Amino acid sequence: MKFFKKTIILFVAGIMCLSTGFAQEKSNQKSNSEYDQFGETWKNENKEAISNVSETSLEKPSWGYYTKKDDVIYAIVSDWPKDGKLVIDRHIKVRTAFFDYGAKKLKTKLIDGNLTVFVPEVAPNNNATVLKIVLTPTEDWANLNRYKKANEKLKAPTKNENRVVFIGNSITDNWDRDHVVFFEDNPNYVNRGISGQTSAQMLLRFKPDVIELQPKVVVISAGTNDIAGNRGEISVKRVAANIFSMAELAKANNIEVVLAAVLPASSYSWSPSIEPADKIIELNTLIKAYAKANNIVFLDYYTPMVNAEKGLKKELGRDTVHPNTDGYLLMEPMVNDAINTVLKK
Repeated sequence: MKFFKKTIILFVAGIMCLSTGFAQEKSNQKSNSEYDQFGETWKNENKEAISNVSETSLEKPSWGYYTKKDDVIYAIVSDWPKDGKLVIDRHIKVRTAFFDYGAKKLKTKLIDGNLTVFVPEVAPNNNATVLKIVLTPTEDWANLNRYKKANEKLKAPTKNENRVVFIGNSITDNWDRDHVVFFEDNPNYVNRGISGQTSAQMLLRFKPDVIELQPKVVVISAGTNDIAGNRGEISVKRVAANIFSMAELAKANNIEVVLAAVLPASSYSWSPSIEPADKIIELNTLIKAYAKANNIVFLDYYTPMVNAEKGLKKELGRDTVHPNTDGYLLMEPMVNDAINTVLKK
């Protein structure tokens, strides 16, 4: 009798396991069947977007599906927008959107609060077209190695040398590229800009890239990449606090400070969901107030470079964020005056 009961229990347990396994298999088949309608040829051509991918937490769009793999989101578009404007979830932090898995770059822009990818009015594929959306990385990486060798080769300043270090983002970094004569004419000026960097990254590398170079003055230009969300969301007050911390570190090491205003920007091509203009004004207001309260020179790049729409004047920029040669020519006497004012102290 005991043997009979034991057999029944094992039989029931086996049925339950089989049922569970079948249910799981059926569930997977249902998930995969979403793409069966497009045919085997389509699935073979788009393995990258449907194989070894995960679901996203994004709301399912009306035009199709999202899948995700590492730092890439795939938009599988079966209902093609006839006006050539594909609205995607605004939570997606787009760095670049592509056709053909990277072969053709697509423009992305925020329109009336909708994050929009500009696509051809006619769908390239009759079944579904895949857009590859490369996301903006969010890891906190200070790039301490960028100037490690250059810092080691840089000799200590001479007794009468007025060394000045410029720490900043691409606007500082590109100065060497777009108007290098400025630094050639001022050999005591040291460029330590890194494209894409946020204030937190600059704060982390402030000791090796500024303090250990023993300058008399540091020009700090930071903030626009924080507002762009390059390393994740951060409040304007926290950005200001990072900038102020750099100023305090400089003062503690007998380095005079020039705090530069953030240049005007109406949009970011690499972060199209962000509307930066008012946040830049807010950050510059905080920087200016801190500079006044702490007897620090405030370098107002913003006022002569802003247009009526709170963006960068077209004639001064190569895009909506970065100055061109004419922009740098405007900035150079301003920063020279600020440095001379500090040195006279």
